[in-house]
Amino acid sequence: MRVFRGFGALPQGVGPSAVAIGNFDGVHRGHRAVLSGLVRSASVQGVLPVAVTFHPHPLRILAPERAPPLIQALEDRLEAMERIGVRAVVVVPFNRVFAALGAAEFLEEMVCGRLGAREVWVGSDARFGRGREGDLSMLRRWEEEGRFRLVVANDVASGGHRIASSGIRRLVLQGQVMEALRCLGRPFEVRGEVVRGASRGRRMGFPTANLLPDLSLVPGEGIYAAEGEVEGLDSRPAAVHVGPVPTFGIREPVVEAHLLDFDGDLPGRRMRLRFLDRIRPIERFDRIEALRDRIAEDVRITREVHRRWVAGLLDSNGETV
Repeated sequence: MRVFRGFGALPQGVGPSAVAIGNFDGVHRGHRAVLSGLVRSASVQGVLPVAVTFHPHPLRILAPERAPPLIQALEDRLEAMERIGVRAVVVVPFNRVFAALGAAEFLEEMVCGRLGAREVWVGSDARFGRGREGDLSMLRRWEEEGRFRLVVANDVASGGHRIASSGIRRLVLQGQVMEALRCLGRPFEVRGEVVRGASRGRRMGFPTANLLPDLSLVPGEGIYAAEGEVEGLDSRPAAVHVGPVPTFGIREPVVEAHLLDFDGDLPGRRMRLRFLDRIRPIERFDRIEALRDRIAEDVRITREVHRRWVAGLLDSNGETV
């Protein structure tokens, strides 16, 4: 897959193409419906399937105080698009100059001109151009004028609600990681570097890896069953603590993972955690023995949740994930 950092990086004659436009943060099940449809249609027509995405998130420039935390890093977004079959991505460096570009100018110069779009794919909430002036009605007018064929992908729902990146972020922050899994079609992930901790878990017989997350979006406070993967090691179940540690008087939130059946040195290595389910809220224990017993139960539950995940039995509601 070819990645172009802005429309200016496109070579001459890159089209004809079929183009999907969107932020695509998380590349969730709704996004995948758009992108997989794009790839199939482009194959039938013999044109290039192209995705146009934006980085950073537009609100990071236009209204930083309202900018959402990202579900995944840009590199992960691009990898997910490549797995779907997208053959080229234009990553638009979103800045105030681009934000001032009118919707008609964006379609004329960039989509139709630079990409030679024969077909444009969008979601039902598509907005683009200066002041978000571009919308579905505008795209339909351009289709009626014969500029391109427009495809508005059907919404994808989970639990009776339309899947959207904003909703997934709320689920993650609320600790509803299983519902986030259903919306994403895969577990929500936190990646980062393992840093050295105070070895409290090791002294209790449950050594933990302290993770410094790459992104700011992490699940809400609680104890979670997850799958942990460290570079150079096979993935394995992980019991994860997210939040303060009241038993030891620690108020600053931490992300600590106990990798089951592993007792090695991890600081300095990269780790990813795939969150499967929330086990319980954080508690304060008066005795270390009580905390040790509770962690042992968390480990037992984690092992069972992970077993069901590997076996494809995690979703007790029977939904496709």
